[in-house]
Amino acid sequence: MKIEAYIKHLSGQVNSFIRKVVSFGNKKVDSAVAYAVFSGGKRLRPALFLVTLESLGKKINQDALRVAAALEFVHVFSLIQDDLPLMDNDDYRRGRPTAHKVFGEDIALLASDALLNRAYALICRDSAFSAELKSKILSELAVAVNNLIAGQADDLDLVRKKKIPAGRLNDIYMAKTGALLSACVKIAGIIKGLNAAELKKLGSFGNKLGLVYQISDDLLNVSCDKKTFKGRLLSDKKRGKLTYLSMFGRDKALDISDGLINGAIREIKNIPMDKGRLLELCFFILKRKY
Repeated sequence: MKIEAYIKHLSGQVNSFIRKVVSFGNKKVDSAVAYAVFSGGKRLRPALFLVTLESLGKKINQDALRVAAALEFVHVFSLIQDDLPLMDNDDYRRGRPTAHKVFGEDIALLASDALLNRAYALICRDSAFSAELKSKILSELAVAVNNLIAGQADDLDLVRKKKIPAGRLNDIYMAKTGALLSACVKIAGIIKGLNAAELKKLGSFGNKLGLVYQISDDLLNVSCDKKTFKGRLLSDKKRGKLTYLSMFGRDKALDISDGLINGAIREIKNIPMDKGRLLELCFFILKRKY
């Protein structure tokens, strides 16, 4: 099965699990949550976690899907908040109006809070995981959320500055986007029981993937079709936001992405795992069109 089809297959499994746990008991919040969660996302973060887990020799079962759902909930929490008027002020996400445009800023914010809370609760309530394993997973997830929040705060400054060092932009992107991708692969490694050195390598692998993903987003912001990026095409340029594209140009940004993918692959070279499908996923992220 080609990687794009396999991502779709995994997405179906994750969606089936999410439908079982997506209700929060409040009609307004539930409606906003369902709208945001089932908005056509690729489930790339759950897929990255599940593919890494399989690469390490573990099976995809209900416990794995529970973690995958938690990771997606964290991602959607961040998207809802990123889109708010006091943040990126986006009216569209994945080709349709953002949650706050449909349900109001108040309900959208509560929906995002509910998703973050449920993400932690899903891990806490997993009866198959030991208390020690839950603690390690929750700690990794909390670190990722902390870095994600810090990265978003720094990202807001990118519309106020004319120039920053390239390394600073890397730091912002690794926090805003790389942190959760890094958590996806590291949590898979934690479940497998990898040692500290191996987990560090996995984390670096995920951070590099995060940079590639964000650079791809920068490029898609100026090149994707209007339907896919409805309301978002050229939004970075219109806001005067610093991106890899504005700082380096398209060709240099693509070269940097290629180098990052090769660097990511080197990070996991000595980790005992079946890397075939995981590498396919890396190149899917590098070449993605949406």
